[in-house]
Amino acid sequence: MATAETVLIVDHQLPTPDRDSGSLRQHRIIEELLGLGHQVLYFPLHATAGPAYADRLRQLGVAVLGDRRQQERFLAVEGHRLGVALLCRPEPAVEMLARVRDNAPGCLVVYDTVDVHFHRLRRQAALAAAEGAPDRYVVRARAESMRALELMLVRECDVALVVSEEERRLLLNEAPGTSVEVLSNIHRPVPPIGLPTRSSRIVFVGNYLHQPNTDAARWLCAEVMPAVWREVPEATVDLVGDGASPAIVALAGDRVTVHGWVPDLTPLYADARVAVAPLRYGAGVKGKVGEAIEHGVPVVGTPIAFEGMGLVAGRDVLAGETAAEVAEHLVRVLRDDALAVRLARSAGPALASRCDTAAARATLVRLLARRATALI
Repeated sequence: MATAETVLIVDHQLPTPDRDSGSLRQHRIIEELLGLGHQVLYFPLHATAGPAYADRLRQLGVAVLGDRRQQERFLAVEGHRLGVALLCRPEPAVEMLARVRDNAPGCLVVYDTVDVHFHRLRRQAALAAAEGAPDRYVVRARAESMRALELMLVRECDVALVVSEEERRLLLNEAPGTSVEVLSNIHRPVPPIGLPTRSSRIVFVGNYLHQPNTDAARWLCAEVMPAVWREVPEATVDLVGDGASPAIVALAGDRVTVHGWVPDLTPLYADARVAVAPLRYGAGVKGKVGEAIEHGVPVVGTPIAFEGMGLVAGRDVLAGETAAEVAEHLVRVLRDDALAVRLARSAGPALASRCDTAAARATLVRLLARRATALI
């Protein structure tokens, strides 16, 4: 790009990168845009997540407009200045799409799925149906409604962003002829991996306002850990993350600690023998997996936890479909030092192949170059 663009980012609230994976990805995207020399303007449509998060953005040089009337006034008066609008998640995207199109006709409009929501809801519906859950038809209806909304956004926006090549193929199959680009999570280089900690601590990190994490924590404690404890009775579980509901708090016991939100996870990862990601449904790529790998901790989980990250089961991570398989893998890592080191050392380069800063920057440069081409 020869000239700087003003990039508008719209989401339901300000990013909270210390509380959820989607926010961390967005925060690092903002850092990359600023590093490329562009101006960033942020519209949180509903909650603002507190002044500390707005201050964090402003310290980076991001302009934040949290008042709806100010947002509409800016679009009416200054919308022509926008080069790119990044509309994040289905509801904020559909709410702002017409306003951006009407007030910024030369703007490249990008729908950022964060993860493909209808894909996650379809999996949740399949699990609910298999278990005979009383809300199984409600979840199925939500999935179909979300599919219609997201595919409309994919077709009406200039570009859609997904976090993995797998989700790119999914959207192109559902909406042929549309433009879909991959902009995954951004992870930092992994430090040299030394000997594993001698502890028997298993850590699960997740924001429990996200239903797949609540389901995973309950499944871990009810179905997976009893089998682990039969083999390694001293093993303990750390459940870490924001939004712990009474159902999550109730899982606490002699061998399960519910920490809630922790501002710095480094000490917990330093004491963890293994991270677990026992997700039974979900979509996108999982920040909890990449974060554990960033900290040099081996990871055990389900195949859904590792999709889209370039990680090979058996080489970089251990994956099991059933509670018994996940438990068996946890026991192996708890007992086998050589295995723990091998997994941690192998996972870092594999993660970097898809989720490093260079890959994200290349996608952003392509998007901005596309905007420049459109202006010629």
